[in-house]
Amino acid sequence: MLAVVVAVILAITLTSGSSSSGRQLESILQDDQYLLDEPPQVVARTLASLHLLGVDRVRVTVLWASIAPNAKSRRRPRHFDATDPAAYPTAGWAPYDRLVQMASARKIAVDFTLTGPGPLWAMGRGAPTAKFATHFNPSAAQFGRFVQAVGRRYSGSWTAPGTRGKLPRVSFWTIWNEPNQPGWLAPQWRSVGSAHVQNAPRLYRRYVRTAWAALQASGHTPSSDTILIGELAPEGSETTKAESPIPPMRFLRALYCVGARYRPLRGRLAARLNCPGGGSGGAFVKANPGLFSATGFAHHPYAFFLPPTASMSDPNFVPLANIGRLERGLDQIFATYGVNRQLPIWITEYGYETNPPNPFRGVSPVKQAAYIDQAQYLAWRDPRIRSMAQFLFVDSAPNPSFPKGSNGYWSTFQTGLLYQGGGPKPALAAYEVPIDLPQKSFQAGSKVFVWGMVRAAPNRVTQHVQLQWRRRRGTWSAVARLSTSNADGFLTANVKLPGSGAVRLAWRASSGRVLYSRTVAVRQRG
Repeated sequence: MLAVVVAVILAITLTSGSSSSGRQLESILQDDQYLLDEPPQVVARTLASLHLLGVDRVRVTVLWASIAPNAKSRRRPRHFDATDPAAYPTAGWAPYDRLVQMASARKIAVDFTLTGPGPLWAMGRGAPTAKFATHFNPSAAQFGRFVQAVGRRYSGSWTAPGTRGKLPRVSFWTIWNEPNQPGWLAPQWRSVGSAHVQNAPRLYRRYVRTAWAALQASGHTPSSDTILIGELAPEGSETTKAESPIPPMRFLRALYCVGARYRPLRGRLAARLNCPGGGSGGAFVKANPGLFSATGFAHHPYAFFLPPTASMSDPNFVPLANIGRLERGLDQIFATYGVNRQLPIWITEYGYETNPPNPFRGVSPVKQAAYIDQAQYLAWRDPRIRSMAQFLFVDSAPNPSFPKGSNGYWSTFQTGLLYQGGGPKPALAAYEVPIDLPQKSFQAGSKVFVWGMVRAAPNRVTQHVQLQWRRRRGTWSAVARLSTSNADGFLTANVKLPGSGAVRLAWRASSGRVLYSRTVAVRQRG
């Protein structure tokens, strides 16, 4: 199927983007299935396709349980130095070794998200079901040792036994995926007497502390690497059951040991969250360098089936339209502790499911294309955001453990730019050449603001783009010649249009082939 995918991409463009440091707004894409789990030739073709699309960085989850020895046993291996990469089975490292080598050859950067589930021997006892056993009260000390092993292996100086040459260095790290979701970290809440207390933020604070120290010990420091914390899901539940996901703003405040008014917690509540009950805020900052010295805060601001411009009424939820809640919360926390810093935001996961193929949920493929362009525009508009992500490249296959056509069968993710069979969705072209007009109606004689991006073009090379217009059943004509003014290929312009109709961007690749954005309808008033 990936041979078909590459053919589709090649049919669209024969030019490519490139990766570089100091990006203003990186393009990140995640698809673990096609970057880690498929045979080498499929991974290679996937990376070739992403390179042609202009992806700057691929994000993958480094699953603790997939690398650790005896992961299904309660008994930790004897004489096992968990900080030594050579002490782990070679097969566990193989997909990651292969990815960093292939990505490096394509000049695509890599984001390693260090996360559970983990080996049973590193988990706490008392999980209510086997479903939670692999991520139930994980040991922070053991997680830190695992992180140190990963950091050592991908330090740029490690040669795998039996191979020649050093593995490429990984310099971009995020700590734990969606710790405010019970599918990744449990229990979210715990009972202390008659009270229900947030448990996941308390645990996650420990994982940040140990992972931070482990990365430093293996040669990955904030001065040389990008180290992100957070990776929060955008929603949660206001209930307090053990399996209830915690809304991101509630999680954030508990993580940093502040209350609803962003003042440090005191007394019994502080003790229940393992927060200092008194003393100076400076001691808390010093004890938790990862919380305050991280490169940035990662977030997954899905709106799910709503437009990216849709606000959510719950003040503890953080979809993209309400990303300011997270930014203001972080600013208030840092001010409370006397830390003069504004933490950047990295969007590391985002996307829209489509119907079809999922008959039970999703937006239309045409809406998916429009929404990912609008989301890219919103991210560009916020100078604090450093990346925009796309999750997935290819739709996930249905779950065969459920009856065909059932809700469970379609419980996987259909957020790809391509269908399972390799055919392109409208989102594929929209991803390559995004366009958005925030105001799609205009007064006669006035100008219209046009935003766009040429993602597939080489970075740091000025590109010239045509803005084309047509009436409802007319032919396309050029109404403006625009140029990119940003290393990432962004462009903006205020343009007079002849009247109601539709607009699109047209860009000629170095191959001579012309790529078009999606079509956006506009209406003239008066």
